[in-house]
Amino acid sequence: MEDKPISELTYEEASNELESILEQLRNDEVSIDKLENVVTRAAALSKLCQDKLRNTEKKVQNIIEKLGL
Repeated sequence: MEDKPISELTYEEASNELESILEQLRNDEVSIDKLENVVTRAAALSKLCQDKLRNTEKKVQNIIEKLGL
């Protein structure tokens, strides 16, 4: 698990970290003592990725509309 604040992550960093966490969970590599923190971070990473995708989609749609395409 990374120590970098989620708000400072790029989409790629967040996505990669989320994939790493999911792999650890699938392989039972997360101790029960750390599970809550890991799952909480995974949820926040997922939200960040979703928000970044939505914002990018809106920006692209606005550009397309301005171009009249």
